[in-house]
Amino acid sequence: MRVDAASEVTSAYLRINGYFVLSELEFHQRIDEAYQAITDIDVLALRLPTAQGPPHYHGEDGSVECLLVGKVDPALDVDADRIDVIIGEVKRGEVAINDALRDPRVLHAALRRVGRLTPEPLDQLVDELVEAGEVVTPAARIRIFGFGLRGGVTRATSMRLDHMIEWLDRTIGRHRDLFEVTNFSDPILSILALSARVDRPFTPIDSHQEENP
Repeated sequence: MRVDAASEVTSAYLRINGYFVLSELEFHQRIDEAYQAITDIDVLALRLPTAQGPPHYHGEDGSVECLLVGKVDPALDVDADRIDVIIGEVKRGEVAINDALRDPRVLHAALRRVGRLTPEPLDQLVDELVEAGEVVTPAARIRIFGFGLRGGVTRATSMRLDHMIEWLDRTIGRHRDLFEVTNFSDPILSILALSARVDRPFTPIDSHQEENP
């Protein structure tokens, strides 16, 4: 199975920022008694409103709740009082949004996949997403996101891969004592957590260096 590093970085970044993440969702339509693929969504992420206030202490022994993350990356511009939904396209080069991602059928299916988040008619939400790339209601904020190495797009929010990697690296380094005792199944987080435990900068091996100096 081929691993797309850009998609893995994007998923890891969103998870550490408190999102539930689905990736590589394929959507189909039925034509003449057969199904045909329309497109796939690289990442569909949902973040629920964040509880405010100090850590919660539960029970007679005063046990404190277990938290894994600290502050959310300000670049995500998360409104802690609203559900946040990201419908994302991930590229290994220039940030871009495929036309199929703005297909109303695909957006309908994506929003149905995350559930009934807001009472507004689904057609209205989809029309606004197609037109502006974002829709905000009292209950939810839904955005089309383009993730990539460089550039940006209109009618969508852009996020660069280098920013996500640097933010993850800083976050893991800042909470090194926590991540040293955390077992990650996510390959990106595992590599960054291991890197944070190394006290010296990485130095590439010189190809001309003798094998046994």
